[in-house]
Amino acid sequence: MIVYNHIKFWSFKEIDIDMQNRLIYKNVKCNYHRVKKSMPLFVLIFFCAISLILPSEGDCAQATFTWDKNTETYVAGYKIYYGNSSGLYNWSIDVGNVTKYTITGLAEGSTYYFAATAYDTSKKESKHSSEVSFNSCTYTISPTTAKFESQGGTGTVKISTQKSCNWTATSGVPWITINSGNKGTGSGEVSYSVTTNSKNSSRSASFTIGHSIFTVNQAGHTQISKDASSIKEYMVKVTIKQKNKGSGVVKSYDRKIDCGDVCFSNYKQKSTVTLYATPGSGSTFIGWAPATLGCEGTGPCMVSVDKIKKIQAIFAGDYELKLVTVSKNGGAGRVTSSPWALDCKSGNDGKCDGTYRYNRDVTLTSYASPGSIFVGWRPEKLCPGTGKCTIAMDRKRIIKAVFSKPIKD
Repeated sequence: MIVYNHIKFWSFKEIDIDMQNRLIYKNVKCNYHRVKKSMPLFVLIFFCAISLILPSEGDCAQATFTWDKNTETYVAGYKIYYGNSSGLYNWSIDVGNVTKYTITGLAEGSTYYFAATAYDTSKKESKHSSEVSFNSCTYTISPTTAKFESQGGTGTVKISTQKSCNWTATSGVPWITINSGNKGTGSGEVSYSVTTNSKNSSRSASFTIGHSIFTVNQAGHTQISKDASSIKEYMVKVTIKQKNKGSGVVKSYDRKIDCGDVCFSNYKQKSTVTLYATPGSGSTFIGWAPATLGCEGTGPCMVSVDKIKKIQAIFAGDYELKLVTVSKNGGAGRVTSSPWALDCKSGNDGKCDGTYRYNRDVTLTSYASPGSIFVGWRPEKLCPGTGKCTIAMDRKRIIKAVFSKPIKD
């Protein structure tokens, strides 16, 4: 958590109400302005903790403000103004006489500008405070580092961000050139090249790509041995392993490996090969094998070439989920899914089957028709009881929902 020292913030001047505030930023760096100290009739100690809630499907960002309560009795409350342009506020909220307030519903990838006013017991309102801005964009890059031999080479960096967020890429050093993707909006890719290092010493540079730090390390020039054959090379072989007809491609950042089935290339001893996997349509990349590679998760895999290396990239296809409604004694009902895709009614009418990404959690909910009851799920071991049923789509699934008429004594 990044915490800045107290900063004098927000000056109010009107209706004999002057305020000075102090600001603490947490988690997100916000733009701010210093203001000159004035002689306040009372002092509002204002702490602004702006936190970014990363958007998932249907979610938005939010900003939370907290402050110390004033001791003056004539301070009746506060208003927060905000908008998408500096000094132009499209919305305002009377937060009342509280010391904490969260503004929700902020659109992902947008910049907002906030200012506040105070009002007294007769509803007289001060001028706007000085302004603070907040941007809900988040940026990640992959990989974050790259290694090159003295002869140089090329590479790529993937940027992930919200679709309306802007970014730039600048190297800042003459021996690294941005070939493509020096700026963009939304997720994208940067291609760069590294020139030959003619000096004996190694060199390193860190620069900004998509608001994130990317580091390039390059070995120094060494005298070539008279017996060039003494420099060993080893094969790096990549095989695509498919589960449920999954598909995808694996490439190396130096472009020597680029395959969707089996491919290989030779590399010098003690060099490093960075591989990344891209799943095909209707597929998910599961991970790398064997575990001795040390490549955990689904991110880029950095392989140290000290012997022949055989690598598997595992892709899984989408799995089918099929619902079956079973009627006992004339019972009826329906079953829906979340994420929304299925709506299966009695007699297996409606949408009763669909496909889901590998290992995706799917929650099923039953609704008994009037005069009917929900008996339970089958297989019962997978979803015991009559509540919601959550299953992981790591294989093809057939789930039965049993409805019945109540049994009369």
